[in-house]
Amino acid sequence: MTAVSVRSDVSARSDSPIPALPPEPRPAKLGRDWHVLFTASAVSVLGDGAFVAALPLLAAGYTRDPRLISGLTVAGTLPWLVFSLQAGAIADRTESRRLSIRAQGWQLICVLAVGLLAMDRGAGWGLAALYVLAFALGMAAALAKSASQPLMTSVVPRDRLISANGQLYTAQSVAKDFIGPALGAALFALTPTLPFWADAVTFAASMLLIARLPRNRTPAVTPAAERQSLRADVKEGLTWLAHHRLLRTTTMLSAAANFGSTMGAATLVLYVGTHHYGVLLSIAAIGGVIGGLMSRAAVARLGGRTVARVCSSVTPVAGIGIGVFGPNLFVVAGLLAVVSMSASLWNVAVVSQRQRLVPPHLLGRVSSAGIMVMWGMQPLGALAGGLIASGFGLAAPWVVGGSLRIVASVLAIRPLREWQD
Repeated sequence: MTAVSVRSDVSARSDSPIPALPPEPRPAKLGRDWHVLFTASAVSVLGDGAFVAALPLLAAGYTRDPRLISGLTVAGTLPWLVFSLQAGAIADRTESRRLSIRAQGWQLICVLAVGLLAMDRGAGWGLAALYVLAFALGMAAALAKSASQPLMTSVVPRDRLISANGQLYTAQSVAKDFIGPALGAALFALTPTLPFWADAVTFAASMLLIARLPRNRTPAVTPAAERQSLRADVKEGLTWLAHHRLLRTTTMLSAAANFGSTMGAATLVLYVGTHHYGVLLSIAAIGGVIGGLMSRAAVARLGGRTVARVCSSVTPVAGIGIGVFGPNLFVVAGLLAVVSMSASLWNVAVVSQRQRLVPPHLLGRVSSAGIMVMWGMQPLGALAGGLIASGFGLAAPWVVGGSLRIVASVLAIRPLREWQD
Protein backbone atom coordinates (compact mmCIF):
# COMPACT_ATOMS: atom_id res chain seq x y z
CA MET A 1 0.00 0.00 0.00
CA THR A 2 2.40 3.78 -1.07
CA ALA A 3 1.85 7.40 -0.16
CA VAL A 4 -0.62 9.54 -1.96
CA SER A 5 0.42 12.95 -3.26
CA VAL A 6 -1.82 14.81 -0.83
CA ARG A 7 -0.19 17.05 1.73
CA SER A 8 -1.44 17.08 5.31
CA ASP A 9 -1.78 20.36 7.20
CA VAL A 10 -2.21 18.66 10.56
CA SER A 11 0.42 19.62 13.07
CA ALA A 12 2.19 16.97 15.09
CA ARG A 13 1.43 18.77 18.32
CA SER A 14 -1.07 17.08 20.61
CA ASP A 15 -3.02 20.31 21.11
CA SER A 16 -3.46 20.99 17.39
CA PRO A 17 -7.07 21.18 16.24
CA ILE A 18 -8.04 18.31 13.98
CA PRO A 19 -9.72 19.65 10.85
CA ALA A 20 -13.19 18.40 10.13
CA LEU A 21 -13.11 15.89 7.30
CA PRO A 22 -15.72 16.29 4.56
CA PRO A 23 -18.13 13.41 4.17
CA GLU A 24 -16.93 10.83 1.70
CA PRO A 25 -18.73 10.95 -1.66
CA ARG A 26 -20.77 8.02 -2.85
CA PRO A 27 -18.60 5.07 -3.91
CA ALA A 28 -17.28 5.15 -7.45
CA LYS A 29 -15.07 2.84 -9.44
CA LEU A 30 -11.66 2.83 -7.86
CA GLY A 31 -9.73 1.96 -10.99
CA ARG A 32 -7.67 -0.85 -12.41
CA ASP A 33 -4.68 -0.46 -10.08
CA TRP A 34 -6.88 -0.68 -7.00
CA HIS A 35 -8.50 -3.88 -8.26
CA VAL A 36 -5.10 -5.42 -8.94
CA LEU A 37 -3.95 -4.52 -5.43
CA PHE A 38 -7.24 -5.72 -3.94
CA THR A 39 -6.95 -9.09 -5.72
CA ALA A 40 -3.33 -9.52 -4.67
CA SER A 41 -4.24 -8.87 -1.04
CA ALA A 42 -7.24 -11.21 -1.13
CA VAL A 43 -5.20 -14.01 -2.68
CA SER A 44 -2.33 -13.72 -0.19
CA VAL A 45 -4.55 -13.54 2.89
CA LEU A 46 -6.47 -16.62 1.72
CA GLY A 47 -3.22 -18.55 2.00
CA ASP A 48 -2.51 -16.86 5.33
CA GLY A 49 -5.84 -18.10 6.65
CA ALA A 50 -4.98 -21.67 5.72
CA PHE A 51 -1.55 -21.23 7.32
CA VAL A 52 -2.92 -19.70 10.54
CA ALA A 53 -5.23 -22.71 11.03
CA ALA A 54 -2.65 -25.32 10.08
CA LEU A 55 0.34 -24.07 12.09
CA PRO A 56 -1.19 -24.62 15.58
CA LEU A 57 -2.43 -28.02 14.42
CA LEU A 58 1.09 -28.89 13.36
CA ALA A 59 2.48 -27.63 16.67
CA ALA A 60 -0.14 -29.59 18.64
CA GLY A 61 1.36 -32.73 17.12
CA TYR A 62 4.58 -31.98 19.00
CA THR A 63 3.23 -30.85 22.39
CA ARG A 64 0.06 -30.23 24.41
CA ASP A 65 1.76 -27.80 26.82
CA PRO A 66 -0.10 -24.43 26.70
CA ARG A 67 3.15 -22.57 27.33
CA LEU A 68 4.86 -24.14 24.32
CA ILE A 69 1.83 -23.69 22.08
CA SER A 70 1.54 -20.02 23.05
CA GLY A 71 5.29 -19.70 22.55
CA LEU A 72 4.74 -20.26 18.84
CA THR A 73 2.53 -17.17 18.78
CA VAL A 74 5.21 -15.28 20.71
CA ALA A 75 7.82 -16.23 18.11
CA GLY A 76 5.58 -15.30 15.18
CA THR A 77 4.51 -11.93 16.54
CA LEU A 78 7.75 -10.83 18.25
CA PRO A 79 9.02 -9.11 15.07
CA TRP A 80 6.16 -6.62 15.37
CA LEU A 81 7.73 -5.48 18.63
CA VAL A 82 11.42 -5.53 17.69
CA PHE A 83 11.41 -4.78 13.96
CA SER A 84 8.36 -2.64 13.11
CA LEU A 85 10.12 0.72 13.48
CA GLN A 86 12.98 -0.30 11.22
CA ALA A 87 10.52 -1.77 8.72
CA GLY A 88 8.63 1.53 8.58
CA ALA A 89 11.79 3.53 7.96
CA ILE A 90 12.78 1.10 5.20
CA ALA A 91 9.30 1.47 3.66
CA ASP A 92 9.58 5.27 3.55
CA ARG A 93 12.89 5.11 1.70
CA THR A 94 12.07 2.21 -0.67
CA GLU A 95 9.66 1.90 -3.57
CA SER A 96 6.63 0.22 -1.99
CA ARG A 97 5.83 -2.00 -4.95
CA ARG A 98 9.32 -3.48 -4.99
CA LEU A 99 9.43 -3.85 -1.20
CA SER A 100 6.09 -5.68 -1.19
CA ILE A 101 7.32 -8.16 -3.78
CA ARG A 102 10.54 -8.83 -1.91
CA ALA A 103 8.79 -9.25 1.45
CA GLN A 104 6.29 -11.71 0.00
CA GLY A 105 9.12 -13.61 -1.65
CA TRP A 106 10.70 -14.00 1.78
CA GLN A 107 7.38 -15.21 3.17
CA LEU A 108 7.07 -17.73 0.34
CA ILE A 109 10.47 -19.23 1.17
CA CYS A 110 9.60 -19.52 4.87
CA VAL A 111 6.25 -21.19 4.16
CA LEU A 112 7.94 -23.70 1.87
CA ALA A 113 10.34 -24.50 4.71
CA VAL A 114 7.43 -25.12 7.09
CA GLY A 115 5.91 -27.43 4.48
CA LEU A 116 9.13 -29.40 4.26
CA LEU A 117 9.20 -29.63 8.03
CA ALA A 118 5.64 -30.95 8.07
CA MET A 119 6.79 -33.89 5.94
CA ASP A 120 8.71 -35.27 8.93
CA ARG A 121 6.56 -34.65 12.00
CA GLY A 122 8.58 -37.09 14.06
CA ALA A 123 11.71 -34.93 14.07
CA GLY A 124 12.75 -34.09 17.62
CA TRP A 125 13.84 -30.61 16.61
CA GLY A 126 10.59 -29.90 14.76
CA LEU A 127 9.02 -27.56 17.32
CA ALA A 128 12.20 -25.51 17.67
CA ALA A 129 12.39 -25.17 13.88
CA LEU A 130 8.77 -23.97 13.83
CA TYR A 131 9.71 -21.24 16.31
CA VAL A 132 12.55 -20.05 14.05
CA LEU A 133 10.42 -20.11 10.91
CA ALA A 134 7.54 -18.33 12.65
CA PHE A 135 9.91 -15.54 13.67
CA ALA A 136 11.31 -15.25 10.14
CA LEU A 137 7.79 -15.08 8.72
CA GLY A 138 6.96 -12.34 11.19
CA MET A 139 9.96 -10.30 10.03
CA ALA A 140 8.82 -10.55 6.42
CA ALA A 141 5.23 -9.74 7.39
CA ALA A 142 6.40 -6.56 9.17
CA LEU A 143 8.07 -5.37 5.97
CA ALA A 144 5.03 -6.26 3.88
CA LYS A 145 2.70 -4.46 6.28
CA SER A 146 4.87 -1.34 6.32
CA ALA A 147 4.82 -1.23 2.53
CA SER A 148 1.06 -1.80 2.40
CA GLN A 149 0.00 1.57 3.83
CA PRO A 150 1.87 3.72 1.26
CA LEU A 151 0.93 1.28 -1.53
CA MET A 152 -2.75 1.66 -0.65
CA THR A 153 -2.70 5.45 -0.69
CA SER A 154 -0.83 5.49 -4.03
CA VAL A 155 -3.74 3.82 -5.83
CA VAL A 156 -6.71 5.12 -3.81
CA PRO A 157 -7.77 8.81 -3.71
CA ARG A 158 -7.97 10.35 -0.25
CA ASP A 159 -11.75 10.69 -0.41
CA ARG A 160 -12.21 6.99 -1.21
CA LEU A 161 -10.14 5.51 1.61
CA ILE A 162 -13.09 4.46 3.78
CA SER A 163 -14.71 2.66 0.83
CA ALA A 164 -11.45 0.98 -0.16
CA ASN A 165 -10.56 -0.05 3.39
CA GLY A 166 -14.07 -1.40 3.92
CA GLN A 167 -13.79 -3.56 0.82
CA LEU A 168 -10.32 -4.69 1.78
CA TYR A 169 -11.22 -5.70 5.34
CA THR A 170 -14.30 -7.53 4.09
CA ALA A 171 -12.19 -9.51 1.64
CA GLN A 172 -9.63 -10.23 4.33
CA SER A 173 -12.32 -11.46 6.70
CA VAL A 174 -13.79 -13.73 4.03
CA ALA A 175 -10.43 -15.05 2.82
CA LYS A 176 -8.24 -15.14 5.92
CA ASP A 177 -10.77 -15.68 8.69
CA PHE A 178 -13.65 -17.51 6.96
CA ILE A 179 -12.58 -19.59 3.96
CA GLY A 180 -8.87 -19.85 4.79
CA PRO A 181 -9.05 -21.57 8.20
CA ALA A 182 -11.65 -24.10 7.01
CA LEU A 183 -9.53 -24.78 3.93
CA GLY A 184 -6.36 -25.07 6.00
CA ALA A 185 -7.91 -27.47 8.49
CA ALA A 186 -9.38 -29.59 5.70
CA LEU A 187 -6.11 -29.71 3.77
CA PHE A 188 -4.21 -30.53 6.96
CA ALA A 189 -6.58 -33.45 7.61
CA LEU A 190 -5.80 -34.80 4.14
CA THR A 191 -2.05 -34.24 4.27
CA PRO A 192 -0.25 -31.99 6.79
CA THR A 193 1.90 -30.42 4.07
CA LEU A 194 -0.94 -29.25 1.81
CA PRO A 195 -1.89 -26.00 3.64
CA PHE A 196 1.69 -24.79 3.45
CA TRP A 197 2.08 -25.58 -0.26
CA ALA A 198 -1.20 -23.75 -0.87
CA ASP A 199 0.03 -20.70 1.05
CA ALA A 200 3.23 -20.66 -1.01
CA VAL A 201 1.19 -20.65 -4.23
CA THR A 202 -0.90 -17.69 -3.02
CA PHE A 203 2.23 -15.69 -2.20
CA ALA A 204 3.58 -16.35 -5.70
CA ALA A 205 0.29 -15.26 -7.27
CA SER A 206 0.19 -12.11 -5.15
CA MET A 207 3.75 -11.19 -6.16
CA LEU A 208 2.86 -11.51 -9.85
CA LEU A 209 -0.17 -9.28 -9.39
CA ILE A 210 1.71 -6.58 -7.48
CA ALA A 211 4.36 -6.62 -10.22
CA ARG A 212 1.62 -5.40 -12.61
CA LEU A 213 1.26 -2.11 -10.72
CA PRO A 214 3.06 0.74 -12.52
CA ARG A 215 6.25 2.05 -10.97
CA ASN A 216 5.35 5.69 -11.50
CA ARG A 217 2.34 5.47 -9.16
CA THR A 218 4.62 5.16 -6.12
CA PRO A 219 6.14 8.25 -4.45
CA ALA A 220 9.62 9.40 -5.22
CA VAL A 221 12.22 7.87 -2.96
CA THR A 222 14.60 10.30 -1.31
CA PRO A 223 18.10 10.11 -2.83
CA ALA A 224 20.61 8.35 -0.62
CA ALA A 225 22.74 11.48 -0.25
CA GLU A 226 19.79 13.43 1.19
CA ARG A 227 18.56 10.81 3.66
CA GLN A 228 18.77 10.95 7.41
CA SER A 229 20.12 7.98 9.27
CA LEU A 230 17.74 5.06 9.79
CA ARG A 231 17.70 5.90 13.49
CA ALA A 232 16.67 9.50 12.78
CA ASP A 233 13.90 8.32 10.46
CA VAL A 234 12.59 5.97 13.15
CA LYS A 235 12.68 8.74 15.77
CA GLU A 236 10.77 11.14 13.50
CA GLY A 237 7.90 8.69 13.04
CA LEU A 238 7.74 7.86 16.74
CA THR A 239 7.80 11.52 17.74
CA TRP A 240 4.98 12.44 15.35
CA LEU A 241 2.75 9.69 16.70
CA ALA A 242 3.61 10.43 20.34
CA HIS A 243 2.63 14.11 19.93
CA HIS A 244 -0.69 13.44 18.20
CA ARG A 245 -3.14 12.81 21.04
CA LEU A 246 -5.97 11.21 19.02
CA LEU A 247 -3.83 8.79 17.05
CA ARG A 248 -1.81 8.03 20.17
CA THR A 249 -5.05 7.13 21.97
CA THR A 250 -6.39 4.88 19.20
CA THR A 251 -2.98 3.22 19.01
CA MET A 252 -3.01 2.44 22.74
CA LEU A 253 -6.57 1.13 22.54
CA SER A 254 -5.55 -1.19 19.71
CA ALA A 255 -2.53 -2.28 21.74
CA ALA A 256 -4.72 -3.16 24.72
CA ALA A 257 -7.09 -5.03 22.40
CA ASN A 258 -4.28 -7.06 20.85
CA PHE A 259 -2.77 -7.85 24.23
CA GLY A 260 -6.08 -8.99 25.68
CA SER A 261 -7.33 -10.99 22.71
CA THR A 262 -3.99 -12.71 22.10
CA MET A 263 -3.94 -13.89 25.70
CA GLY A 264 -6.86 -16.18 24.90
CA ALA A 265 -6.26 -16.79 21.20
CA ALA A 266 -2.76 -18.19 21.79
CA THR A 267 -4.22 -21.32 23.43
CA LEU A 268 -7.60 -21.37 21.66
CA VAL A 269 -6.68 -24.58 19.83
CA LEU A 270 -6.45 -26.33 23.21
CA TYR A 271 -9.53 -24.57 24.63
CA VAL A 272 -11.92 -25.73 21.89
CA GLY A 273 -10.05 -28.83 20.69
CA THR A 274 -8.07 -29.50 17.52
CA HIS A 275 -11.07 -31.04 15.70
CA HIS A 276 -13.17 -27.88 16.07
CA TYR A 277 -10.46 -25.25 15.73
CA GLY A 278 -10.55 -24.54 11.97
CA VAL A 279 -14.34 -24.65 11.75
CA LEU A 280 -14.66 -22.36 14.76
CA LEU A 281 -12.41 -19.73 13.19
CA SER A 282 -14.44 -19.83 9.99
CA ILE A 283 -17.76 -19.45 11.80
CA ALA A 284 -16.40 -16.62 13.90
CA ALA A 285 -15.18 -14.83 10.78
CA ILE A 286 -18.75 -14.25 9.63
CA GLY A 287 -18.79 -11.32 12.04
CA GLY A 288 -15.72 -9.86 10.37
CA VAL A 289 -17.39 -10.11 6.99
CA ILE A 290 -20.51 -8.36 8.28
CA GLY A 291 -18.41 -5.65 9.91
CA GLY A 292 -16.50 -4.99 6.71
CA LEU A 293 -19.67 -4.83 4.60
CA MET A 294 -21.39 -2.38 6.92
CA SER A 295 -18.32 -0.31 7.78
CA ARG A 296 -18.78 2.49 5.26
CA ALA A 297 -22.46 2.97 6.06
CA ALA A 298 -21.78 2.79 9.81
CA VAL A 299 -19.00 5.37 9.69
CA ALA A 300 -21.03 7.65 7.40
CA ARG A 301 -24.16 7.49 9.56
CA LEU A 302 -22.74 7.29 13.08
CA GLY A 303 -19.31 8.85 12.60
CA GLY A 304 -15.93 7.27 13.16
CA ARG A 305 -15.75 8.39 16.78
CA THR A 306 -19.02 6.67 17.73
CA VAL A 307 -18.03 3.51 15.88
CA ALA A 308 -14.69 3.45 17.69
CA ARG A 309 -16.32 3.97 21.09
CA VAL A 310 -18.90 1.23 20.58
CA CYS A 311 -16.32 -1.26 19.32
CA SER A 312 -13.92 -0.58 22.20
CA SER A 313 -16.77 -1.20 24.65
CA VAL A 314 -18.39 -4.29 23.11
CA THR A 315 -15.34 -6.44 22.40
CA PRO A 316 -14.02 -6.66 26.01
CA VAL A 317 -17.42 -7.88 27.21
CA ALA A 318 -17.51 -10.50 24.45
CA GLY A 319 -14.02 -11.66 25.42
CA ILE A 320 -15.01 -12.10 29.04
CA GLY A 321 -18.06 -14.04 27.85
CA ILE A 322 -15.84 -16.48 25.96
CA GLY A 323 -14.06 -17.28 29.22
CA VAL A 324 -17.24 -17.48 31.30
CA PHE A 325 -19.45 -19.50 28.93
CA GLY A 326 -16.83 -21.48 26.98
CA PRO A 327 -15.70 -23.85 25.79
CA ASN A 328 -19.21 -24.41 24.40
CA LEU A 329 -18.55 -24.34 20.65
CA PHE A 330 -21.66 -22.37 19.67
CA VAL A 331 -21.25 -19.76 22.40
CA VAL A 332 -17.56 -19.25 21.64
CA ALA A 333 -18.24 -19.02 17.90
CA GLY A 334 -20.98 -16.42 18.41
CA LEU A 335 -18.90 -14.28 20.73
CA LEU A 336 -15.85 -14.52 18.48
CA ALA A 337 -18.08 -13.35 15.62
CA VAL A 338 -18.96 -10.26 17.67
CA VAL A 339 -15.27 -9.66 18.30
CA SER A 340 -14.48 -10.05 14.59
CA MET A 341 -17.25 -7.68 13.54
CA SER A 342 -16.10 -5.04 16.00
CA ALA A 343 -12.49 -5.45 14.86
CA SER A 344 -13.45 -4.87 11.21
CA LEU A 345 -15.44 -1.75 12.04
CA TRP A 346 -12.67 -0.44 14.29
CA ASN A 347 -9.96 -1.04 11.69
CA VAL A 348 -11.81 0.68 8.87
CA ALA A 349 -12.58 3.76 11.00
CA VAL A 350 -9.16 4.07 12.64
CA VAL A 351 -6.94 3.15 9.68
CA SER A 352 -8.82 5.49 7.33
CA GLN A 353 -8.46 8.31 9.85
CA ARG A 354 -4.73 7.67 10.19
CA GLN A 355 -4.19 7.53 6.42
CA ARG A 356 -5.87 10.93 6.06
CA LEU A 357 -4.16 12.67 8.99
CA VAL A 358 -0.55 11.54 8.64
CA PRO A 359 1.66 13.44 6.15
CA PRO A 360 2.44 11.19 3.14
CA HIS A 361 6.21 11.25 3.61
CA LEU A 362 5.76 9.98 7.20
CA LEU A 363 3.01 7.44 6.59
CA GLY A 364 5.24 4.36 6.55
CA ARG A 365 7.09 5.35 9.72
CA VAL A 366 4.06 6.54 11.68
CA SER A 367 2.09 3.45 10.68
CA SER A 368 4.96 1.20 11.71
CA ALA A 369 5.41 3.04 15.00
CA GLY A 370 1.75 2.30 15.67
CA ILE A 371 2.18 -1.30 14.55
CA MET A 372 5.11 -1.73 16.93
CA VAL A 373 2.93 -0.63 19.85
CA MET A 374 -0.27 -2.37 18.71
CA TRP A 375 1.00 -5.63 17.31
CA GLY A 376 4.02 -5.67 19.57
CA MET A 377 1.57 -6.49 22.35
CA GLN A 378 0.74 -9.80 20.71
CA PRO A 379 3.86 -11.73 21.82
CA LEU A 380 3.52 -10.26 25.30
CA GLY A 381 -0.16 -11.21 25.40
CA ALA A 382 0.59 -14.71 24.15
CA LEU A 383 3.31 -15.13 26.77
CA ALA A 384 1.02 -13.90 29.55
CA GLY A 385 -1.87 -16.00 28.24
CA GLY A 386 0.19 -19.17 28.18
CA LEU A 387 1.36 -18.66 31.75
CA ILE A 388 -2.14 -17.82 33.02
CA ALA A 389 -3.68 -20.77 31.17
CA SER A 390 -1.07 -23.10 32.61
CA GLY A 391 -1.73 -21.92 36.15
CA PHE A 392 -5.45 -21.11 36.20
CA GLY A 393 -7.02 -22.91 33.25
CA LEU A 394 -7.68 -22.18 29.58
CA ALA A 395 -10.67 -19.90 30.29
CA ALA A 396 -8.73 -17.54 32.57
CA PRO A 397 -6.81 -15.62 29.83
CA TRP A 398 -10.09 -14.54 28.21
CA VAL A 399 -11.48 -13.15 31.47
CA VAL A 400 -8.26 -11.35 32.42
CA GLY A 401 -7.73 -9.99 28.91
CA GLY A 402 -11.29 -8.70 28.64
CA SER A 403 -11.04 -6.99 32.03
CA LEU A 404 -7.85 -5.18 31.01
CA ARG A 405 -9.52 -3.99 27.82
CA ILE A 406 -12.46 -2.54 29.75
CA VAL A 407 -10.04 -0.46 31.81
CA ALA A 408 -8.34 0.83 28.65
CA SER A 409 -11.71 1.70 27.08
CA VAL A 410 -12.71 3.78 30.10
CA LEU A 411 -9.40 5.67 30.11
CA ALA A 412 -9.84 6.53 26.42
CA ILE A 413 -13.28 8.16 26.72
CA ARG A 414 -12.01 11.72 27.08
CA PRO A 415 -9.22 11.67 24.44
CA LEU A 416 -11.60 10.23 21.84
CA ARG A 417 -13.65 13.43 22.04
CA GLU A 418 -11.00 15.04 19.81
CA TRP A 419 -12.09 12.80 16.91
CA GLN A 420 -13.84 14.95 14.32
CA ASP A 421 -15.52 13.24 11.35
